[in-house]
Amino acid sequence: MKKSIIVISIILIVALGAVAGMYSAGLLSPAPKVKVRIGYLTGDLHHLALHIAITKNYFAQYGIEYELYEYINGPTLMQHFVVGELDFAYVGTPPALTARASGLASNATYLPIVIGSGNLEGSALVVNPNIIRSIIDLNNKKIGTPGTGTIQDVLISTYAKNNNLTITKYPGRVSDLPLQYGRGEIDGFIGWEPYPSIAVYQSNASILLTSHDIMPNHQCCVLVVSDKFLAAHPEIVDKVIQIHRTAIDFINTNPAQAKEIAMNVTKLPAQVIELAFSHMYFSKSVNVDSIREFLVNMIRLGIIKNVDINQVDSFINGFINTKYVAG
Repeated sequence: MKKSIIVISIILIVALGAVAGMYSAGLLSPAPKVKVRIGYLTGDLHHLALHIAITKNYFAQYGIEYELYEYINGPTLMQHFVVGELDFAYVGTPPALTARASGLASNATYLPIVIGSGNLEGSALVVNPNIIRSIIDLNNKKIGTPGTGTIQDVLISTYAKNNNLTITKYPGRVSDLPLQYGRGEIDGFIGWEPYPSIAVYQSNASILLTSHDIMPNHQCCVLVVSDKFLAAHPEIVDKVIQIHRTAIDFINTNPAQAKEIAMNVTKLPAQVIELAFSHMYFSKSVNVDSIREFLVNMIRLGIIKNVDINQVDSFINGFINTKYVAG
């Protein structure tokens, strides 16, 4: 019996020594942890799923490490995305469309692919009710936007073109728009929530149009992944999309708690959060038809120049990963 124990011990020692030698020689090594880099926009309630996932510790539950990067608007975020500084991003549909179109034209190394829905709708045009009482009053007025090429910029440009309106757009930081409105520097602005609701609450602004009025049920924000990251780490993408969907489910099944988290993230009062929530919808399904409509509108507006109308379907097929977009 003693001899057997001694033999087994010697075998174990030899085996452990061999494994240690392989590790030191670099022949065996633990699987490296992948830390994903995620971009999102300043104070954007459309990206609440990301903040829910962080608050509820979903990333840790799936063994995912992450770094967050905040940007002032979608076009700025996508500039960093296409040069490989981000793996995932929560971003408006038009900036993602522009980034992919521009990237294809320039043979960029990193292209965005849609894998999830951030939210539907969720923007609003707020105005000074003493100056603008109806749609026709928008003519020749100064309207702020969160930046050229943002989804709000595209929405108001499309609306103005379709209704033969002439407006002067004043692009700026979304966080500055309520302040500029309050000081009377602009007659109104279109922005993502909660900024329109802030202007209503703090400066007696009036909601003239919601983005639902401009394009019903449109895909506002999307979750995109770099094509290179998807090809290299499909198993990580599977986990991230599951985290995202779990967060969307939490918002829809626990609205009171979701609003509390939104209040903690934004430091805004309940009245603002309640009004903002009434303008947006969180869905796991991507509205593909509205993304196609955005692309067509952007081609007609001259925002996207290197994609023809007859190329829209093939472009959309490359832009949206059908494995992930359904609820």
